Amino acid sequence: MNILVVGAGMYVSGRGTSGLGTVLPALAQLSRTVAVGKVVVVATRSENAEQIRDVTGRINQLLGTSLRVEYRAVLGTLDETIRELSVDCAVVCVPDHLHFEVADTLMRRKIHCLIVKPLVPTAKEARSLLRLQDANGLYCAVEFHKRFDEQNLVVRKILQEGRLGRPLYMVVAYSQRIGIPLETFRGWATRTNIFQYLGVHYVDLIYFLTGLIPVRVSAIGTRGVLDARGVHTWDSVHATIVWRHGRSSDQMVTQLAIGWVDPPGTSALSDQRFLLVGSEGRMDLDQKDRGVTLVTTAGGVESVNPYFSMVLNDPNGAPVFQGYGFRSIERYLLDVADVIAQRVSPKSLEMTRPSLQQALVSTCVIEAVNRSLEQGGEWSDVDDPT
Repeated sequence: MNILVVGAGMYVSGRGTSGLGTVLPALAQLSRTVAVGKVVVVATRSENAEQIRDVTGRINQLLGTSLRVEYRAVLGTLDETIRELSVDCAVVCVPDHLHFEVADTLMRRKIHCLIVKPLVPTAKEARSLLRLQDANGLYCAVEFHKRFDEQNLVVRKILQEGRLGRPLYMVVAYSQRIGIPLETFRGWATRTNIFQYLGVHYVDLIYFLTGLIPVRVSAIGTRGVLDARGVHTWDSVHATIVWRHGRSSDQMVTQLAIGWVDPPGTSALSDQRFLLVGSEGRMDLDQKDRGVTLVTTAGGVESVNPYFSMVLNDPNGAPVFQGYGFRSIERYLLDVADVIAQRVSPKSLEMTRPSLQQALVSTCVIEAVNRSLEQGGEWSDVDDPT
C-alpha cells in the first residue's frame, strides 16, 4: 500500500514539539503487519524536507522499522504535484479552510481519503464531497479518534445497556493552551475558531454515543485575549445544542464550553472533561487526568495520557506505538485495504465508521454554531444531516 500524506505539521511529524507526531509513527507501526510500500508527504514549504527526514529516522530507530518516506514540496498546484504518483490512499492533515480543496482534488483522482477533523466547515462542501466519493466508489472518513478512546467506549456501552436511562443533558469543558493559536497554528488560526477546530470532536462523540440528531443551536463567545496579540478570533465559544431521537419529542441538551487561551504552564496540552446525566444515572469523565502525574525538574508537573498515542514496550521489551490515536488511523487503513481487495464495499462501512455521511452531522452543527455566533447567540436550526 502506497500512502500519501498531505501536510507536515504537528499531527504528522510533531513539528514545533518535542514529540514525533501521530501520523508518521502510526504508519511505521502499521508497516510491521501491513505491506506499506512508500509514504509520500506533500506540503507547501521546502524546508519541511529536513524535518520529515529527521523524524522518520528517529521513528524507524525507535520502533525498529524501515518505513520509506519521501517529501515533496507543492509546485504549482497539489494536483500537478501528485499527478505522477501512484498511491492507494491519503491522510489529509491541513488547516480547516483547505480541507475541501485538498479532498476534492484527491477524490477526483480516485484516491481514498482520511481527513483530520473537521471534515469541512459547511454542509454544502460536505455534500459535494459525498457525491464525489459515491460517484468514484471511494471510502473516505474523518479521523475522529475519540470514538476509539476506551473511556468513551465504556460510556457508549452503558448507554446501550440502558443503565443511564434516557440521556437528558451533557456538559463538556474542553480547552487548550494559548500557544496553539499564538504559535503552532498562528498562520491560520484567524481562518477558523476553537469550536470548529476542536469542539467538533465532542459533537461527533455525542452523536456516536447517543445516535441522536442535532436540531438547533445557540452559541456565544468571548474575545479580547487573542485579538490583543494579533490573532483575530474567538478566545472561547459556548454552544448549547438540542438533540432529538427521530420524530420523538424527547430532547437531549448539550452545553459545550470550548477555549484555547489556557496558560502555557498547564499540566497537559488539552484540558477535557464531561458530565452526562440520564433519567436513571450520571457519569463524570475526566479526560485529562488519566491517573498518571509526572513531576520533573525539566517539565514541571505533567498529566500524562498513556492511552492516546505513545511508544511503550510490550511484555517482551519491544517498543510499540499504540493508543486510540493510532487505532483510529490503523482502522481506516485496514478498511481501505479491504475495500481495494473487494472484501468489503464502501457502503457497508458507512454507518459503523466516522464516514463522510456520519461526519455530515458535526459539519451541520459547525455551520449552525458559526451562524449563531455571527447573530449574537440567536437560535439557529441545524441543517438536516440525515
